[in-house]
Amino acid sequence: MPNVSHDTLHGFLPERPKALIRALDLLDLEIPPGVTTETLPTDASGAPKMFTRQMDSVLRVVRPDGGAPFILLVEAQTRIETKKETSWPYYVAYLRDRYKLEVVLLVLCVDTATAAWAARPLHTGLGRPTQVTVPHVLGPANVPRVSRMQDASADLDFAAFCLWIHSNDPDIEGILTVMGEALAQDTDREARDDLAGLIEDGLGSEHARKIWRNLMETLFTPRRGTIVGDARLAGQEEGREEGRVAGKAEQLLRLMERRGFSLTEETRQRVTTCSDMPLLDLWFDRAIDATTLDEIFAAPSSTDRVPAPAQRPEHTAVPSQGLTDPESSTN
Repeated sequence: MPNVSHDTLHGFLPERPKALIRALDLLDLEIPPGVTTETLPTDASGAPKMFTRQMDSVLRVVRPDGGAPFILLVEAQTRIETKKETSWPYYVAYLRDRYKLEVVLLVLCVDTATAAWAARPLHTGLGRPTQVTVPHVLGPANVPRVSRMQDASADLDFAAFCLWIHSNDPDIEGILTVMGEALAQDTDREARDDLAGLIEDGLGSEHARKIWRNLMETLFTPRRGTIVGDARLAGQEEGREEGRVAGKAEQLLRLMERRGFSLTEETRQRVTTCSDMPLLDLWFDRAIDATTLDEIFAAPSSTDRVPAPAQRPEHTAVPSQGLTDPESSTN
């Protein structure tokens, strides 16, 4: 099932030719450096479209030595999916027929069991196979584990790719620390911030993501004044606020259940979709002593104590709409 980490894994190399060539070198395909690539459509549904067939990433690769170009199909596989045993041969046949070029299927795997499964030849036919599809696979067994800062610093993009492949390694904290320290030395702060965000996106494990977030906060802070830095800082602050709101909503629901209130789906939706932290705080305070739901959700009055929303230091306080004390707004 596609997700952020899946999409980052297969979409990263096509946008970084140098790292792509280093990855292909691991397969002994004898592809010379200096290739150019062209991104191709990933829809393999055909016409008429009976149902959607979507490939991950497809590239037309042109050799600098004048050799025949070829099609590179990059598939990210984070777990075993038997349906790929039929879809991959279809993708290869579809691309071969459409572009009349040789097709290389590259499967990226983040664990050894999935890599071993993906590397098996896929046969179809009776007796002598009519078609055989043999994927090229990059996984923990043949992708280097970058454990020295100088190796990571030498090629940050390739090191990030290796990091994702080894994201299930027992020493993922050590790998992430090496990458973080190497990234912190990068003088191009905007590119550094961009890559730091991509690394987080590509980590499929929440445990690894937490380690990486802690490292980012410890080793460097995204620079204000850049598009990437400001967006990432804003996203971090927004994410923390969303977490606080979701936590307060969950606490409120648990409190009302413990108080014996009968909660309909409509009531739950009202609580979980509320993004106004002061209002959630007010509902929570009321739920401690209220005897009916109407008492909890009654419109705020001037006698209610409504906590002020947290403000960033550079912003002035703005009262929440609908919760303003009438006496405080006259000045």
